[in-house]
Amino acid sequence: MGQEMTPEQSKQLKVGTRVCFNGDPADSGKVTSIEAKYVTIKWRDGHRSLTGHNEMTRVELVEPPKVKGK
Repeated sequence: MGQEMTPEQSKQLKVGTRVCFNGDPADSGKVTSIEAKYVTIKWRDGHRSLTGHNEMTRVELVEPPKVKGK
């Protein structure tokens, strides 16, 4: 499990950023919007969540796949 996301980090997210819940890459999704008080995430299983910036502690960034030769 990675480091908890702070409200400040949550506010810095960009649309399209890949995230996962509780460090589980199988439970992943993409940020679809960032508002003043919350982030909308479309999860891999099809549901959407609106999560307040203060409640993003269990959401982690998914590292992009490593490119061979780099």
